[in-house]
Amino acid sequence: MKPSPLLIRLLLIACASALAVSAARIWWPQAAALLANTWWLGFGALTLASLLDFATGRHCRGLDGRRHLPGNLALGVEQRIDLNLINTGTRPLNLLVTDQLPEELRARNLPLAIQLQPQQEIVAHYTAMPVRRGLAAFGRLELLVHSPWQLWQCKVLAGEPQQVKVYPNFLGISSLQALSTEQTLRFLGVHQQQRRGEGLDFRQLREYRRGDSQRQVDWRASARMQKLISREYQDERDQEIIFLLDCGRRMRARDGDLSHFDHALNALLLSAYVAIRQGDAVGLQCFAGNQGRLPPVKGEGAINLLLNHVYDLHSGTAHSDYTAAAEQLLARQQRRALVILLTNVRDEDSEDLTAAVAQLSRHHLVMVACLRERALDELLEKPVVDFDSALLNGAGRDFVRRRGRLLQQLRARKTILADALPSEMHMSLVEAYWQLKRSGKL
Repeated sequence: MKPSPLLIRLLLIACASALAVSAARIWWPQAAALLANTWWLGFGALTLASLLDFATGRHCRGLDGRRHLPGNLALGVEQRIDLNLINTGTRPLNLLVTDQLPEELRARNLPLAIQLQPQQEIVAHYTAMPVRRGLAAFGRLELLVHSPWQLWQCKVLAGEPQQVKVYPNFLGISSLQALSTEQTLRFLGVHQQQRRGEGLDFRQLREYRRGDSQRQVDWRASARMQKLISREYQDERDQEIIFLLDCGRRMRARDGDLSHFDHALNALLLSAYVAIRQGDAVGLQCFAGNQGRLPPVKGEGAINLLLNHVYDLHSGTAHSDYTAAAEQLLARQQRRALVILLTNVRDEDSEDLTAAVAQLSRHHLVMVACLRERALDELLEKPVVDFDSALLNGAGRDFVRRRGRLLQQLRARKTILADALPSEMHMSLVEAYWQLKRSGKL
């Protein structure tokens, strides 16, 4: 039990009144005795009421609560958390409800002011938003129950500790599951080049349609069926895509509410989902402080396996050694694959990055996905008004120029590039993959 804010206010008023009575003995002695008697009468009544209220409110029986969590949470997405509160006691209860939240979440609407009648059960809720991926561990519910006259508060712990996984923002993936591949790409805004049944893998024979190329015509089948028959192809399947994910210190930079690393994970998951839908296998290798690895997987459960593998990955403070990462990948990945390097490049990485890309390109098709810092764009858009802003603008332009020179060197080596702001990287990555798939280079 502890004093309520109401009891503390009443005690402060009593103290102030005592000072007033003392002052009256000096300035108004005729009324001092009456005021003193009145103060003692009021203070005695407050003391008696506090003792009675303490005795009746110290035991809070029949109060219980449970927390209902969703199966998992998505980073940066607000989620409703339901609380089931039950009063099986014999007296009405006024209480404040709060939750022992993990550091991965930020909540709104807490604490909750609740009134529970005897034998009543209600469902309250608050809104929480994950701000960090990983395993979020909730404690117990904290119920602060008021005594009958609101002079004391009794703390009650209810419910049990729970855990829930905070994944990258996979809600975009879940909204695409009911769509076909073409609908998915159209929903994402990816431009598709129309091809009438042309691909690399044979799919089926069908009747000739206006617009089919002559090389699609199967002349033997046409002679046998006495009508023109075309071969229909589909994009080659069962290929492998390996994501080489930078977990170094540069990926800790923030763009909006998320870090570059979180934006990279979102782009990785969405492009992996599109690749899996196309029948390809997707794998992962981390570097720069984290040596996590997932061999290429495919099929319906592949995206869930990938989600569970990356949900608690975080960027560290290590330096990004591209050459060492390339050597590790070459030692583990023998079959030719599309290697997508997700990183934040700087001009000082020129020698290391180009050497790593050259190594990988001997056995694999390489794509470098570069996250461009929005702060640079905002810096260059600011007007130059004084000497300091001129220095910042000049330094920013020099940085952008040197970074562009590095990207130009990569293009000269026939390296595929996806250079975009972090919030737009998922679009660039999916479009680059789809163009490779349709071109037959993969």
